[in-house]
Amino acid sequence: MIEMKERAICYFRLGEQYFETAKLLLETLINNKNSNAGIGNTAEEAQCEMEHNALKSDLYLFIPAVFNCLQSTELFVKGLLLLNGKTFEKKHSVEELLEFLMGFYGVNSELYYSLRTYYDNQIDIIKNFMKTNHLTNSHDLYMSLRYPEITLKSSKYGGDLLVDYMDLMCNGDVGIKQFKLLLSNLYEVKEAILKVYNAGDV
Repeated sequence: MIEMKERAICYFRLGEQYFETAKLLLETLINNKNSNAGIGNTAEEAQCEMEHNALKSDLYLFIPAVFNCLQSTELFVKGLLLLNGKTFEKKHSVEELLEFLMGFYGVNSELYYSLRTYYDNQIDIIKNFMKTNHLTNSHDLYMSLRYPEITLKSSKYGGDLLVDYMDLMCNGDVGIKQFKLLLSNLYEVKEAILKVYNAGDV
């Protein structure tokens, strides 16, 4: 069990890094008002301002933000399962892992609820992106956020795919609401995990 706890701590530490990166990206998107517009006294000034703003908008930052959110969720859930002595396959099946977690903590626990809500909100926000690219499983989703060209595992849509990211870009005020929701979820997840870990409730 000591070995399992040491492994769990490693998952938590790495998950924390993805967590902090996601938080930083989401805060940047919110603070910059997700704007890629530019205003200036000349066309050149406006272009320069537009390029500067775009670097802090969902044109550049939301795809890595989503990936870091998903990765932090997976690592935290796996860390919690290890604390409870549960082993798992080395794959990205967060849905399945959450079911295992529910078995340990219960469907009404703060911990399960916060992680379930965080994950469900991520999937809801990117559902159009998943539909556009025929992403029907966790593996294909993860690959699509890491590489611009993937081979789909789905039996129905199997084959090579050049990923279309437009559903994750240029979402303006709608995007800001999504970023704020995910950021709020991040804090809730961290607080719930710390409560369980510090209480030794494993």
